[in-house]
Amino acid sequence: MLFLTGILISIVVILIVAYLWSIRKSYDFFKRLNIDGPPPVFFFGNFLDIAKTKRMSISIKQWTEKYGRIFGFFEGHTPILVISDPDILQDIFIKNFSIFHSRRALPLENQHAESTHVFSAHGLRWKRQRYVINPTFSSAKLKQMTPLIHRCIDIFMSKIAEQCQAGQPFDIYTYYKRFTMDTIWSCAFSLDTDMQNDPQNPYLVDSQQIFEFANKMKVLLFLSLFVNEFNNIWYKLFEWNGALRYHIRRLFPFTKSLINSEPGRWIVKQAYNLVEQRRKHVQADRTDLKQLMLESASTDDITVV
Repeated sequence: MLFLTGILISIVVILIVAYLWSIRKSYDFFKRLNIDGPPPVFFFGNFLDIAKTKRMSISIKQWTEKYGRIFGFFEGHTPILVISDPDILQDIFIKNFSIFHSRRALPLENQHAESTHVFSAHGLRWKRQRYVINPTFSSAKLKQMTPLIHRCIDIFMSKIAEQCQAGQPFDIYTYYKRFTMDTIWSCAFSLDTDMQNDPQNPYLVDSQQIFEFANKMKVLLFLSLFVNEFNNIWYKLFEWNGALRYHIRRLFPFTKSLINSEPGRWIVKQAYNLVEQRRKHVQADRTDLKQLMLESASTDDITVV
């Protein structure tokens, strides 16, 4: 038994060393392109620098001041190019979008899902999506949602006024979170949640729990960032964890107080239900993002050449 254990440990150590050896050249990526940036730490990249500031936006700001509008840093051993030059961004997002259409996958994202990272055999699916979504975000279309935003702002200002009249210090961040989520659900899914007056609203609670749930999955998140070659495995473990929670809570209701559900799964389900309801019952008196996207998506099929 000891002999087999020794062999197993040796194999694991060899695999780890081989993996670390294979990623060492990744850190020469920006050097070969003559692109400046903060020096990475082996395996961790620049994660430790970001951890010190506690916010990536602060790190990006500091690095931009030091290295300029174009620089590179590393998430683990994955090179990340940062560009804040308006002219270059114009080329990337508008003029040469056909070249730069691919977007990086998020941690614990399904790598097998049909995405814009590959050209679809049915004719450049990314171009079809862009054609459908672009009209939705025109200034004229977005202005139609102004009344929904104003309603949320009025409620927000009313809540702030109430707190100011009390003459006591209060955490404004709490109210900003409720205002933000109220606006998103109202404009995106035509759902009047009134969560600014109802902190226990399930849409608000589950939206906030997404970030708490992500914190509980830190090990998988870190593995997804630092050992991304096995992202399909980490994603499967993430999915199995959510599915196991769901089925245990469904089969044994008494466990609901002991096992939290996966909030993301609940929110996606609600979003699908809301879209399906809108397809069946169009609200002519309400213009929101969901309605605008459904109207755009209902156009005739496009032949992409």
